[in-house]
Amino acid sequence: MPTFTKCSTTLMVILTTILFMLYNYTREIPRISAPIPPKLWYKTGPKGLSDQSESWLRECLHKNPMHDTQILTDETGDEYVSLHYAHRPDIVYTYLGLQIPILKADFLRYLLLFAEGGVWSDLDVSCEVPIAEYVAREYRHADVGLVVGWEFDVGWGDNFIRQFASWTIMARAGCVHLGVVIDEIVAAVRSKALVWGVGVEGLTIEMVGDIIDLTGPRRLTGGVLRSLEKIRNEAVDMQSISSLMEPVLVEDVLILPGFAFAASSNNYVNGSGVALVTHHYAGSWKNHRGGEM
Repeated sequence: MPTFTKCSTTLMVILTTILFMLYNYTREIPRISAPIPPKLWYKTGPKGLSDQSESWLRECLHKNPMHDTQILTDETGDEYVSLHYAHRPDIVYTYLGLQIPILKADFLRYLLLFAEGGVWSDLDVSCEVPIAEYVAREYRHADVGLVVGWEFDVGWGDNFIRQFASWTIMARAGCVHLGVVIDEIVAAVRSKALVWGVGVEGLTIEMVGDIIDLTGPRRLTGGVLRSLEKIRNEAVDMQSISSLMEPVLVEDVLILPGFAFAASSNNYVNGSGVALVTHHYAGSWKNHRGGEM
């Protein structure tokens, strides 16, 4: 049986105190999560790239030579989701079941960014500056996990619904806010199917209501804001993130002014800042099928 001397007891107390201090010190160190990786995501439809889309894409690649670029098709998108979300059969079932192309395209961008991070860009978007400039200099050492820009923010009067642009989104892998968006889409799609008494594969564009609300910009906006409210345990002060002329960081979400991603959708009386991308509004999904014809 071991004998404890006064010396050994004192030593144990000292060691215990040191370990306790180290434990609490490491708990207090700010943990900066993984950065947003240099990945650029696109997806083509059945017709592939148009000449104009290819031109915009090449221009963007030229401005971002260090980015790993992935261009998915309908088939490779299905394969990606099946592989990377095998642990979430509810997601796989919902995604593969959807027969409306725009719903799948919306859903896919959130799934890609949540799985691996990077930048999603629609094919009708041109890059005006390198992606490295999307995050303003003063925030480049901050813990930024999601970058979104207002689509509608300035010049719309008082009675309008603000929403983030979804044609360009920047995020790190595992972004908790996109996780909320994904879970909400799964629940909303299942709810629509239940109301109509069909499987997910039986949903038509007439059944799903406003696509913008179901999977599009308002779903993105609402999901991100609800996620922030849950983290902060209080409502987001909309006044503090509206009518922006400079980026605003809320927790780890960097919200850009309307001119950054959607200059043509906002009206600045006294001028604006630099447009980072230009959205050319191809609108290939605006038909009775919800996708390329």
